[in-house]
Amino acid sequence: MLLSIENLYVKYGNIEALHGLSFHVNEGEIVTLIGANGAGKSTTLKSIMRLPPPEAPKVSGGDILFKGKSLLNVEPHDVVSKLHIALVPEGRHIFGNLTVMENLMLATYARKNDPAISRDLERIFDLFPRLAERRTQRSDTLSGGEQQMLAVGRALMTSCEVLLLDEPSMGLAPLLMYEMFRTLKELNREGLTIIVVEQNARLALQVASRGYVLDTGEIVAQGPSDALLNDPEVKKAYLGG
Repeated sequence: MLLSIENLYVKYGNIEALHGLSFHVNEGEIVTLIGANGAGKSTTLKSIMRLPPPEAPKVSGGDILFKGKSLLNVEPHDVVSKLHIALVPEGRHIFGNLTVMENLMLATYARKNDPAISRDLERIFDLFPRLAERRTQRSDTLSGGEQQMLAVGRALMTSCEVLLLDEPSMGLAPLLMYEMFRTLKELNREGLTIIVVEQNARLALQVASRGYVLDTGEIVAQGPSDALLNDPEVKKAYLGG
């Protein structure tokens, strides 16, 4: 078991956002968290990344274990640089005043003289040819789809082994949305472990091997993706019938 969330309670101030959340992710899986807005999906990812308040809530109970060791006292920069976990946040949060190349290279700050940086950069450009075409272009002039590609590419440039994605299809045209998920599937086949939070629950379950359904900070359903896709209650509540 690569990542284990165990009876996790977290708060924003006095407001409890997660109420004893428990789930796990095995190495090499794609696991999706689905649920309505406010269910606690983004909060879960931020808690794993150990982002400090106010960006993320305070853990008030339970534990987050990565390879059997607690993350609760790990600094956010060590989560990225030493544990090789990276987050593609909701809304992308790219640096618009920097070029595509500058955004990508900024993510390598902790890798120093890693000879694999050039190889990884070429891999990003293979995955997202549009980024190669726009490598010298300011990022705030990119389309929404191109900015999402850049956000994913930036996370991959950290040399991550686990990729967390928060609403990767948000604002994308259908063609780009399916292209993005095909890319994630390809990365997973290469060995990348992926946790994806996604409003398009049907698409997420079609790509993931397993899923968890969150409702107001608790898991209300879980299982293999095929089972969730065919679960009458899940279909009614989250898959449009």
